[in-house]
Amino acid sequence: MSPAALATVGVLLSLLLYVWHRHYYDYRIGRYHLSVQWLGITVRRVRFSDIDSISKRQKLAAESWANTWRPRHRILVIRRKSGWRREVVITPAYRYEFRNQLEQAMRDSGQ
Repeated sequence: MSPAALATVGVLLSLLLYVWHRHYYDYRIGRYHLSVQWLGITVRRVRFSDIDSISKRQKLAAESWANTWRPRHRILVIRRKSGWRREVVITPAYRYEFRNQLEQAMRDSGQ
């Protein structure tokens, strides 16, 4: 097989993996942090003490952890106090319910 064909197959497999894996993100509210999980493995954590605000409007370039192709009415933006990219975008199914649960968990943790 020629190098060009191998490269094409590699690109197509990478694209297929990207399309497939997006649907397996899940968001969990822990005791002291919000975590993004992929197939049960934590891939991103945001400490409650690092969360500045929670909004539905994105202002800056953000880290996107969307688990849907049409995130328009599901976007929840977590603004952090520190870090290179201050905004983290997630797309829970019921964003207002998730936001209330996250705010309650932040109050309960005392941070």
